[in-house]
Amino acid sequence: MDEPHPAEAERDQAYAERAALLAWIAALHPANAVITPADDVGEDGWQLLYLLVGGWQMSWHIAPRDAELFAHVEQVEPTDPRAQWDGHSTAEKYERIQQHTQRLSNAGIGRPYETES
Repeated sequence: MDEPHPAEAERDQAYAERAALLAWIAALHPANAVITPADDVGEDGWQLLYLLVGGWQMSWHIAPRDAELFAHVEQVEPTDPRAQWDGHSTAEKYERIQQHTQRLSNAGIGRPYETES
């Protein structure tokens, strides 16, 4: 078996890191995370992760090699209402993340605790 091209190996590592972060986020928000088979991919084993965060839907394709990271996420059928894509683009998804992060920051959520000296 040939070694993957360095660019492919780097890409695959980035996707694995992204999957680990998404699995962590889904664990932090279990009531707002579902995963379903990805009917829009021509290969078996692909899934779609749907997160509802800050009132916005966000979704990602999950490769079969990363599926075990999402064992804790509720598995649903593609017809489940929570697994219905709202039409967001990739750019819109990341704008939503940025906006939600700003909301959390403005609310003081996630800031380190101050300790008395």
